[in-house]
Amino acid sequence: MRAAKLVAATLVALTLAGCGAVVPALQEIPGTPGDTELLVQGIVRSVHCELRNAIWYVIDQDKSLAVLNQGFRNAPWLDNWGVQVGLTLTVDEKTSLNPTVLWTPPSPASAIFSLAGGTDLSSEAKRIDKLNYYYTVKQLYALGPCLAGDTRNVPFGSLLIQSDLKLREWLLSQVLTVGTGTTTVPISGDTPLQRNALSHEVSFEVISGGSITPAWKLVHVAVNPSGTLLSTSRNRNHDLLLTFGPVDPNTKHLVGAASDIFLASQIGIANRSNFRIAP
Repeated sequence: MRAAKLVAATLVALTLAGCGAVVPALQEIPGTPGDTELLVQGIVRSVHCELRNAIWYVIDQDKSLAVLNQGFRNAPWLDNWGVQVGLTLTVDEKTSLNPTVLWTPPSPASAIFSLAGGTDLSSEAKRIDKLNYYYTVKQLYALGPCLAGDTRNVPFGSLLIQSDLKLREWLLSQVLTVGTGTTTVPISGDTPLQRNALSHEVSFEVISGGSITPAWKLVHVAVNPSGTLLSTSRNRNHDLLLTFGPVDPNTKHLVGAASDIFLASQIGIANRSNFRIAP
């Protein structure tokens, strides 16, 4: 019986000192504290470069086609717009401990008495980091496309770095709908201009977990004869939100529908983060 108590106490100590009982790290395990800063910088730099590349390509193509179309551009309005960027990085770690013990006292062979016991312990910790920043389309276009080496040497830890976010494909499709007349974007400075906005959201969720159930069979005690002793999970959810829209000439910030859409989308992301349940 002492052996069973010692094993249970050791497992409790190990569990509470690990996953779910401390603030989760953004970087993947194993890693160092400095990797968190490198990861955030890598995400921002990667998104910045893909956004620059998308804007440069779309506007450059629009200007090139205008030469063949008597100087008419499909998207001159985009030059005077801005883009609000929102990043939400969420990490949720959880550990569950369910030790069980079966005790069979010494008794005659005809006896059928035994005593089983168990307990459930769990801990969960969630970390949500948010970054918001703003560019004008003119600023990004003036920088030109990123060079091939601008996004190298970034740490692994987010699909916002490792994956094609389809920003160029999305932005080009939006411009083409205006060019074909399917949708319209007023180019004057009056109120109707403020009713237009473009929004793009990308969300990646990566879930990993594991469990272990060691068992001991002593003379009269069986530790963990069934069930799962220790299980852990780590849920990473990274959201990127981009909203293009008209810019207030005084504050240089998004106005009208663009500002409202960005705020509403952020509230939606926050609700998903709060109600998401780790496995």
